[in-house]
Amino acid sequence: MARNPKNIFLQAYDDHAEAIYRHCYFRVYSKARAEDLMQEAFTKLWVYMSDGKEIENIRALLYKIATNLIIDESRKKKEAELDAMLENDQIAEPSYAGHKDIERNTLLANIKEQMADLEEDERTLLTLRYFDDLDPKEIAEIMNITANNVSVKLNRAMQSLKKLL
Repeated sequence: MARNPKNIFLQAYDDHAEAIYRHCYFRVYSKARAEDLMQEAFTKLWVYMSDGKEIENIRALLYKIATNLIIDESRKKKEAELDAMLENDQIAEPSYAGHKDIERNTLLANIKEQMADLEEDERTLLTLRYFDDLDPKEIAEIMNITANNVSVKLNRAMQSLKKLL
């Protein structure tokens, strides 16, 4: 028995909204903008589903939509300085449990600062893998490359980040 698209959508929202928000946040470093991007990603998902299109992996599709929205936005306007964004956000990380561990925040702030110096593809890969906890196969689907290529690029991105740290 086929499930109602509305129910599928609502379940996808319940299952993935926080993760998509965190993904957006670690790419744009703005709580308000991350919320807007997350909502826009779900709006695009709803339109896609309303058109009756088949979806094999809703999670991967949501990450792909969110990533494309972030890339489109960065192409439209020049990114603001990371320092200014961190000052505006008080270096607060999104947290579903609400914990404010000072050591972790300091480490994350340092990593975020250094990630700003990486290439866009490297930032995307590291965010998807280590902040969003996606496996290489899911990342490959999102970025339209092979899983092997994801692993190679992740390794190179980690080496670049280590040099910066």
